[in-house]
Amino acid sequence: MCGICGIVGLGGAAAVEPRELEVMGKLIAHRGPDGEGHWISHDKRVGLGHRRLAIIDLSETASQPMHADNGTSIAFNGEIYNYIELREELKTRWSFKTNSDTETILAAYAVWGDRCVEHLRGMFAFALYDRANGSVLLARDRIGIKPMYYATVAGRLVFASEIKALLPFLPEIGVDRRGLQQYLTFQFTVGETTMFEGVKQLAPGHTLTIKGGQQTLRKYWDVTFEADSDHTRKYFYERLTSLVDD
Repeated sequence: MCGICGIVGLGGAAAVEPRELEVMGKLIAHRGPDGEGHWISHDKRVGLGHRRLAIIDLSETASQPMHADNGTSIAFNGEIYNYIELREELKTRWSFKTNSDTETILAAYAVWGDRCVEHLRGMFAFALYDRANGSVLLARDRIGIKPMYYATVAGRLVFASEIKALLPFLPEIGVDRRGLQQYLTFQFTVGETTMFEGVKQLAPGHTLTIKGGQQTLRKYWDVTFEADSDHTRKYFYERLTSLVDD
C-alpha cells in the first residue's frame, strides 16, 4: 500500500524539522511495514516522508524518498503498470540504477516535465521535488485510486496519504459541513472536498504544482466519449478486450 507525506514552505515559513516528518510518518505507519524514510531539502523548505510496502523492487536501492543525480527527489505510493515499457522508451535518455517503477517516474519527469503523468498507466499518488527550479509536483492517478490530502497552514503546504497525518498542523479540527453533507448523501465527498475544515483532497486526474509560493492546479485527464460508427463489431470487441487486459 505505502504511504507518503511531506511539507512545502510557501515563503517565509519555518524550516522543515525532521521531527515533523517523523510524526507524520508514524501516523501512517500501518501503510508501510517494510521501511521508512525522511528527507529534507538543502534549504529546509521541502520535506518528504515515506512508509514502504515493498512489492516490485525489494532491494534497498529502491527505498524512498528516492533521489536522482539531476536533483529531483520523489515520494511515491502506488504501482505503474507500464513502467517496463516506459523504461524501454526512456533508456537512451536516462541511466537506470534500480528495477523500480519509482525511478521510472523520475526518468519520465526528466523528459516530459509535469506532463509525465500523461504517460503513466497505473494507480499512483506522488510528490516530486525539482531542485533546479524549486518546484514541487503533487500528482494523483486518473480515477483517484490512491489518496492525496493537503492543507495550507501557517505559510506551508502539508500533504499526506491520510488526513490523520495533517491533523497535528491544523490550528483546530473542525467539520466541513458541505463535506459531511456529501458523505451522508453519497457515502463519499466530491472533488476537493473532505469532511475536515481546511483539508482538501487532490482530485483524481489532477496535479498541483507549488513554485515560488504559488499553487497551480491542473486537470490532466477526464472521461471523454465520442460516438464511433466507422468500425466493425469485431474491432470494438478486440479493442475492448485489449483495454481490459491492459
